[in-house]
Amino acid sequence: MERRHLAECGSTNTEALAHLRDGGGPLLISAERQTAGRGRRGRPWQSEALGEGAALTFSIAQPMPAALDLSGLSLAIGCAVADALDPGGERIRLKWPNDVFLDGGKLCGILIETVPLPHERRGVVVGIGLNLRSLPADADRSAFTTGHAALQALDPGATAAATLDRLAPALGALLADFQALGFAPWQAAFARRDLMLNRRVRAGEQPGIARGVGPQGELLLETADGLLAIHGGEVSLRLETPT
Repeated sequence: MERRHLAECGSTNTEALAHLRDGGGPLLISAERQTAGRGRRGRPWQSEALGEGAALTFSIAQPMPAALDLSGLSLAIGCAVADALDPGGERIRLKWPNDVFLDGGKLCGILIETVPLPHERRGVVVGIGLNLRSLPADADRSAFTTGHAALQALDPGATAAATLDRLAPALGALLADFQALGFAPWQAAFARRDLMLNRRVRAGEQPGIARGVGPQGELLLETADGLLAIHGGEVSLRLETPT
């Protein structure tokens, strides 16, 4: 896989999508600084507030068959990230459908975007933003609604370059395996780290108890009307607030 590093760009996902549209092959592209990073549902990725060198931002571009079912890919990516950084499984947890948590705060976000390609192919871009360093004491924490965690709390010597070197082979292998096997082989791995398992939550406007995920990465939500299977899309998941 080709690797490319930029001092600055708007968004590594945008750069990766353009690379695929231009006929490029597998690519890992990282940036020292993003000026227009984004997360799921169009939210900005709050890396500017962290300061230089405080976050790792990168994207992996991969042409895939257009017919491939991408259901559960963000969960499988989360498993690969968690296993690479916390192989013992003691501190990193996964929040359906695309967040990685460390000690109760958000460590990493995952954004998957696609672009149609010729010859029954589809370009898939996996964008990752990962906090390396803790927020300064005077930082405005209001933007971090799911909390903030930093990898250096788990690995004090973590740097962007070293962390990328740990993640790149794991993610490359994951994408190759996913094309052949889909999400099902990662269902148990996700269950071991499921942050919301057996907790009262709200998926969109639907309250219930999270009962894990199915073989396509769908959230299994126990409700008053029975067990519902909820697919990612634009649904957000949050803990139910007691009243």
